[in-house]
Amino acid sequence: MQTGHKVGEIACQYLAPGGVYVGLENGFGHALKLTRDHLDFSDLPIYEATFVHDQVLIRSDIVVPTGTGLKVIEVKSSTSVKDYHIWDCAVQAWVMQGAGRPVQNIEVAVIDSSFVYPGKGDYQGLLKTENVTKTAFEMRTQVEDWVRQFLKTLQGSTPDIEMGEHCRSPFECPFMEFCLPADRPAYPLECLPRIKSQLLQDLKQEGFEDIRDIPDGRLANPTQERVRRVTQSGEEELLLEADCSHEKFSYPRYFLDFETAQFAVPVWKGTRPYQQLPFQWSCHVQDRPDNLRHMEFLDLSGEPPMRDFAESLVSSCQELGPIFVYGSFEKTVLHGLIQHMPDLAHSLQALSDRIVDLLPIIRQCYYHPEMRGSWSLKAVLPCIAPELDYTVLPGIQDGGQAQEAYAEAIHPDTTPERIEEIRKGLAAYCEMDTLALVKIVEKLGR
Repeated sequence: MQTGHKVGEIACQYLAPGGVYVGLENGFGHALKLTRDHLDFSDLPIYEATFVHDQVLIRSDIVVPTGTGLKVIEVKSSTSVKDYHIWDCAVQAWVMQGAGRPVQNIEVAVIDSSFVYPGKGDYQGLLKTENVTKTAFEMRTQVEDWVRQFLKTLQGSTPDIEMGEHCRSPFECPFMEFCLPADRPAYPLECLPRIKSQLLQDLKQEGFEDIRDIPDGRLANPTQERVRRVTQSGEEELLLEADCSHEKFSYPRYFLDFETAQFAVPVWKGTRPYQQLPFQWSCHVQDRPDNLRHMEFLDLSGEPPMRDFAESLVSSCQELGPIFVYGSFEKTVLHGLIQHMPDLAHSLQALSDRIVDLLPIIRQCYYHPEMRGSWSLKAVLPCIAPELDYTVLPGIQDGGQAQEAYAEAIHPDTTPERIEEIRKGLAAYCEMDTLALVKIVEKLGR
């Protein structure tokens, strides 16, 4: 929400400056009246203009009155125009025209990912616009059908519609738990990895609801068949023929995890929108089987953390030994640092060359029924090391929360006490991530 507000402020400043804001302090009725008054007696741009037609109420990001109608600018924080952005614009145009306000032009403003922040609060060029007037107008009949369907739904009882892909597209519905049947199977078919909708439909038509009910030989995909077989057995499976060579698992061992920030609106000179900017690393080091120590870096100063991050990482990880990670993220971040720090390129590349990605190894050799078709770290860890529980961590329990916490910590209004609280939460979360890698390698070593 904060990101959206910041992008919206910049859009108003650069795309339609000098406008008036319609607030909701006195309710929607007052906002509707203020919008009408501004349109009737002023030609200034309106931010959050409010309209209603046929029980559909909208608030439009930017509305600019012209001599022949309204110019509408819908502002999005993404880097490209999506179909559902145009649907949004189509609804807005339908409501405005139904309310007696002709629409002349509709644009969607999105972030230009090639923008490089020059500093000093200059965001000219951060946003680019795409005209969607023709497509939005062509959807008029479709919008009318949507409205009729929605009003009918609101007047009746909860629709009896089976859950499916529509529950996750274009976004996951926040009410999915409500719709799940109370007697749902322990291992539903949806847990089969990458199951296509046609196969899912076929299996259900054949009477299967639980993965354990599917007979041997029914699934052609080897990964799905493996999930079925292990789920039926009820026991974990660890395949010894996986690639766990001595060279990959020699000592000293390093277990590494990064946390990064991605700002839609760049805050540091020379950075781009949504660029992965690392601010924290955690590393467990195992010099020998009975010796495990921990190192870390965390910068909450608000200054660009990337160089200190890179230099401290290079100096801490020595020159020998595998560096274990989970997924391709750390390697991607290292390559980003290489591009922007040529003086450290050789050292950073040497770290990248030592990386051992545990994800494809664990996907190849390990599965537990409770992973439910996922090999994410959050799915694997409870099966391998249940004593490591992210839910007991103080405040920060996933990467998204870590990014939000970092943005809060470097905000000038954040108190020192809150910054210290965030520091402890970030340190605990990142340390658990790398301790989880230690447990995975121990499991593979058995």
